[in-house]
Amino acid sequence: MSDEVLARIDQLLLMQQEHHRELAELIEQYRGMVFEADEQGDDALYRVASALPGGRYHVLTTHLRETWLVLQADLARLMPAQSGIDGAGDGEAGG
Repeated sequence: MSDEVLARIDQLLLMQQEHHRELAELIEQYRGMVFEADEQGDDALYRVASALPGGRYHVLTTHLRETWLVLQADLARLMPAQSGIDGAGDGEAGG
């Protein structure tokens, strides 16, 4: 495998790892918010819990999905023979 391919895969996986860390921190914040709201009563708990997940969560999960798609596209571009986009597999059943 070329250094370029390996470096790109590593870069994208590091991005995924960071997004997952951010999600874990965000969910920990959500847990704290829920426990604080519970102390204020059922109305506050409902308001907080029903608003979850927040916008930041949606942005992070979108980044996660898109980074996987970029990884797949980059692999196909950087490794055309293995991905089958170089035309070598045309007409063959089962790939």
